[in-house]
Amino acid sequence: MTKEKAGLVKTPLDDLTYKVNGLAMRVMRELRSGHKEEFYQRRLVELCLNEGLKAEMEKRVEVWINESLVGYLYLDVWIENSLVVECKALSHDLTNHELHQVLVYLAATGSPVGMLYNFGKSTLEFKRVLRPVSMQDWQKYLYRVIWTPPDKKLPPEDSISPNTPIRFSVISDFANEPAVIPSVPVRDSVTESAYSSSGVDIDAGNKAVDLMKDAVKSTYNASVLAGIGSFGGLFDASALKEMKSPVLVASTDGVGTKVKLAASVGRYRGIGHDIVNHCINDILVQGAKPLFFMDYFATSKLNPEQTAEVVTGIAEACKESGVALLGGETAELPGVYQPNEFDVAGTIVGVLERSEILPRKNIQAGDVLIGLKSSGPHTNGYALIRKIFTNTSLETIIPELNSTLADALLAPHRSYYPVLSPVLSEVKALAHITGGGFIENIPRVLPEYLDANIQMNSWEISPLWDLIQQTGKIDINEIYRVFNMGIGMVIIVDKESTSKIQNQIPEKTFVIGELIQGKKKVNLINP
Repeated sequence: MTKEKAGLVKTPLDDLTYKVNGLAMRVMRELRSGHKEEFYQRRLVELCLNEGLKAEMEKRVEVWINESLVGYLYLDVWIENSLVVECKALSHDLTNHELHQVLVYLAATGSPVGMLYNFGKSTLEFKRVLRPVSMQDWQKYLYRVIWTPPDKKLPPEDSISPNTPIRFSVISDFANEPAVIPSVPVRDSVTESAYSSSGVDIDAGNKAVDLMKDAVKSTYNASVLAGIGSFGGLFDASALKEMKSPVLVASTDGVGTKVKLAASVGRYRGIGHDIVNHCINDILVQGAKPLFFMDYFATSKLNPEQTAEVVTGIAEACKESGVALLGGETAELPGVYQPNEFDVAGTIVGVLERSEILPRKNIQAGDVLIGLKSSGPHTNGYALIRKIFTNTSLETIIPELNSTLADALLAPHRSYYPVLSPVLSEVKALAHITGGGFIENIPRVLPEYLDANIQMNSWEISPLWDLIQQTGKIDINEIYRVFNMGIGMVIIVDKESTSKIQNQIPEKTFVIGELIQGKKKVNLINP
């Protein structure tokens, strides 16, 4: 590298950094500030690929000290096997901490220059960072940015001197092409482990955890004593002492075959919302406040980005309802699942006073049923949906819905906890309209001597349901037994309290029926 003017250093990558700068500015124009770092990383990679540049997100670099693999560095973006790009979303100016992080990455990759971007302010902030001349300039910062798996242990920091053999392995995802910068000291490739050759990739699991850990930790509150990385999650239950007679409520469920539909169009985050909100609603019908959630993700072969996307969706849904994502399990099960298949399940634990358990014993004939809108099919009936639309592209625009078929069918299952928690003390029962539709779910909360009359067409029905019924040629009784038909939760209230409770719920609700003497069944009344 030679200086041609004061303050200007020429590098072999100047044309590339100029081009990437332009793409980063475009990212800033499109997204503006306020998003998580990964959104800017992902969009920058997309733009690079569109421009014909080779680009990888979360590029892993092995760190070897003496003869031991001690951990990994993860480059935000690695372009053309030569350029380090670090993306931040900070509300404050870039500091030396971020600068030192890039210096470590430059020393690890041998790249002569790196780009540091901050998308967190109203205008894009960026710095061009040159490779350190001396090992001593960056080595002391290594421990701040290296990620160490649970089974690895770094040697004491004071034992690392400028003469300590530290090597880095940058493994290309581009058809095993070598890095453009040949001066990087790369260790010989390691023989594949027996476990890896059997189809289980421990490193992929570790990377998935690393990608999702910030989202998971964002759900933690003061009650979480130990979460991700522990063998078991610890939740402080001291607050239960303040309750008169606390009752814990737990539920486990899955998303079902909606995962296949989501995978077919590469939409994974909504699945995370589905499993959390489904479980929240299941314990809400007993009046419980959710405390914490635990997830289970299983697949044939781990794709860290896919797994992290699902778990990030889980974390987002937990955070929206004030639920701690206490832990979970990511399992790679080759031979159990077909290639590219995965499944998601979850367990939720909540609490309520024993005296407030729903349904109440004072349910009687004349009580009114109030319906709350669903956001779509939620998580039920997807085996039938997939069969009905087998020969229809999910990207088909449905004019009546003003959206694609995928948008309508993959809308995340909504949570009713935020809108119903303030009125729980005034309702007699709740019925979550899930598998079994109206026909099987409402009777769950009825005494043996009552029926529920449901007035069909008493609520606004989305054209989606007409499309499903007509395309699949489904009998009217069958469709109300399989789907929620636009009503995801039913409230049973005293007739005199109907208007009061409807006014307390901050969204449009519908009086859809009433209870009569009967034999614990649902009657569909067609006006």
